[in-house]
Amino acid sequence: MQITTSSQAFVDQLAARNFEHLADTLAPDAVARLSLPRGVQEAAGADAIARRFEGWFGGASQFTVLSTANQPVGERRLLQWRFRLSRDGRSTEVIEQVAFADVGPDGIYRLDLLCSGFLPDAELSEETAQACDVPMDRAARH
Repeated sequence: MQITTSSQAFVDQLAARNFEHLADTLAPDAVARLSLPRGVQEAAGADAIARRFEGWFGGASQFTVLSTANQPVGERRLLQWRFRLSRDGRSTEVIEQVAFADVGPDGIYRLDLLCSGFLPDAELSEETAQACDVPMDRAARH
C-alpha cells in the first residue's frame, strides 16, 4: 500500500506545484537520474530533487495539468505527467516527463526520469490557426 501512496502523492504534489510537500514524498537520501534534452544529470537528496522540479515549473505564470498517470511495472512505478505552461508570460509550451520510481518505507528512493523538454505548444498553434481560418500548412510556415 505504501508504494501506491508515495508515488501518487509525488504526482499529486508535482501537479499542484507544492514543492515542499513534493520533497516529503521522497526518501531523504533519494537519487534522481534525469535524462534531459541537454544530457543526463543526477540529483541527490529529497530537497535537491524537489528544487529541480521547482526550477522547471515553479515560476510558470500559466500552468495547466494535461494528464498524469501512475501505474505498476513489476515492483517499480511508472509515473507520467504532461503540463502546458508559460514561463515567459507570452509563449505557451508543453512538456512531458516519464519516470520510473522505486519506493521504500521512507518514500521514493530512486527516480529515473526522461524529459521531452519544453516544446512550443502545437495544439494551441493549431487551434489559433483554425480560429483565424488559416490553413495549418500556411500557419506552420509563418
